[in-house]
Amino acid sequence: MDFCRREVPYCFIESPECLLDFQSTFLKITLLPTNTIVHDAIKYSLGSRTSMEPVWRLIKGCNWQLDNILAGLEEMDFTSNVRDNSLISAHTDLSVRKYFNREHCIVAPSNLGLLPPLSSFPAIWDPLSINQLLSNQQYTDLRDERKALPSQHSRSSLPTPTLNEIRLMLLDPVEQCIGQIHEKRLHIFRGKQAFVSLIPSLSKPKPRLKKQSKF
Repeated sequence: MDFCRREVPYCFIESPECLLDFQSTFLKITLLPTNTIVHDAIKYSLGSRTSMEPVWRLIKGCNWQLDNILAGLEEMDFTSNVRDNSLISAHTDLSVRKYFNREHCIVAPSNLGLLPPLSSFPAIWDPLSINQLLSNQQYTDLRDERKALPSQHSRSSLPTPTLNEIRLMLLDPVEQCIGQIHEKRLHIFRGKQAFVSLIPSLSKPKPRLKKQSKF
């Protein structure tokens, strides 16, 4: 209930690793596999068009445990009428859909530090490609583009986003970030407005320290 009182009730869940979205009368669960690139993540949508009550009854019936909900979903036969399944027998107005999330790629937070460096520039700078660039420091001259915008109010006092803040924005499906090359600079957009830019490079990343079991 605290989760639903948030201004925007969605978040990443660590275990089981998934993206949880409850911004409407539908509970949406996007499963995040253990691989790095998630282009076709499995997504479930549970709810009713008229009320939040059906999905609340389901949550209570599953003892408030996300694991129990997912276990029931995995046992469902989506080739037949899902209303006949015992998981949702508590309320007939509840509908369940299973589909693939193909809107944009999603990077699971647990894999963010394992992204491989870019060996060539991509045709499309999606959030995954930009995160690869940032994670392996394959760039120079990071610049805050918001300070260059004409405005009635001065933007010079705006703090430049840190590297971690930019990576979190790229992770957020709601932000819908994308990159575009202009005069050798990669401009990273949030919607229609570029907020930072940098010069991408295919230089090899610095070697990382390996954890040793003995000294």
